[in-house]
Amino acid sequence: MKMKFIFQNRDLTSYIINSNIRIRAVAKHVRMSPTKARRVAHLLRNSTYIQALVILTFMDYRACEPIYKVLVSAAENAYSFIGIHKCYLAVLAAEVNEGPILKRFRHRARGRSYPIQKSTCHISITLFYDKSLDFCNSDHGDITERDITDFSL
Repeated sequence: MKMKFIFQNRDLTSYIINSNIRIRAVAKHVRMSPTKARRVAHLLRNSTYIQALVILTFMDYRACEPIYKVLVSAAENAYSFIGIHKCYLAVLAAEVNEGPILKRFRHRARGRSYPIQKSTCHISITLFYDKSLDFCNSDHGDITERDITDFSL
């Protein structure tokens, strides 16, 4: 799985001044059906970063693992390149597009063969910075960001 960090705008000084900070991470050629991955990605839209981690951690779908990796990658890129803490991030868009189809043949009896199409997908998650979100300093009981991010799939 190849991941790529994409800046919407290359000028980092305008990111600090501008309130519309968007960070996008992409995983291409993920060997999974796009419809099955869309089922999981649809649940992440309009949620905070911490809520998206909780959703992906406790769902029992195979598509959760690559989407989780893309989400964590986008948040880490926002922190390392721009310096935005994860508490202030929210999911703006979670898209799953179709990738190239791998075409194979299954050999059958009497010298026949049937075509098999192995589908791939491209997963892209766009996070945005919102100063009004502050999960770490608000009172949410015993749940902290460390408890959620330490849990591995």
